[in-house]
Amino acid sequence: MIDERLKDARLVVSVSGGKDSTAMCLHLFELGYSKNDFDRVFMNTGWEHANTYKYLDELEETIGPIIRLKKEVKVRDEHIEYIKHFEDRLGFESPFVRRVFLHQSFPTRLHRWCTRVLKIDPIKDYFKELDYNFVNVVGIRKEESLRRSKMDEWEWSDSFDCWVWRPLIDWTEKDVIDIHRRFNLLPNRLYLNGSTRVGCWPCINSRKKEIMHIDEERISLIRDLENTCTKLKRERKGQDQFQSTFFHSPIKSVPIMTIDEVRSWSNTARGGKQFELFSAEEPTCVRWGMCEFK
Repeated sequence: MIDERLKDARLVVSVSGGKDSTAMCLHLFELGYSKNDFDRVFMNTGWEHANTYKYLDELEETIGPIIRLKKEVKVRDEHIEYIKHFEDRLGFESPFVRRVFLHQSFPTRLHRWCTRVLKIDPIKDYFKELDYNFVNVVGIRKEESLRRSKMDEWEWSDSFDCWVWRPLIDWTEKDVIDIHRRFNLLPNRLYLNGSTRVGCWPCINSRKKEIMHIDEERISLIRDLENTCTKLKRERKGQDQFQSTFFHSPIKSVPIMTIDEVRSWSNTARGGKQFELFSAEEPTCVRWGMCEFK
């Protein structure tokens, strides 16, 4: 029986390149929807891994065309050359990098502008332009976090002015991988190489294991971003002791830690007192039986 909220409503699915949003699209196919029955929308922060953008391109063959939304960020004349340098290294335009230079600072846990400015604002603007009834469909699951464990399958969003539908809310990770198998579709390969998330690369709230798996090329880019922002802010504010850092310090006794210091910490155990040579956690590719596809 079709839910009343779905009658005469077009579905707009939030897609990230991650396993859950992909499973969400596949689940709609199993419910009887076709590619033409729903829209797929990706919020491009310009800070995703290059492999995620490649995966999204490949994914379109299975789930259909993906609408790519990107926030327009103001660029100051004095920052144009810096931004060009970093965007050339990334290989694409980056709203994230542009916003970092606009304020010479990274998002923080208390001021997490990355989510609001680069993800929420663009899709809110997109929704405002729609002239038909729609439902936002998201692949959120309760077992992902304590906050999500309290969410319901349906919720009215005053912010988006629409119903939000979470059909996978009670799914397990196994359910998500099983539907990929039924469609003969591999999840984003970043998972198979040790990542537990494939959104922003990396997220400022990355866990220890996730930081451990950041590739050297991105570490180098973040290091240079930290140093450049530090230089610019010191010149502008006259604060010789100021240090711009990407991550919040994971050690209470050390208030500020650069990317290199945080990366070194990620390879330690016992509160950072000794280096951890081997991880006791089972690799994702082993758990999913997909190591041959790494």
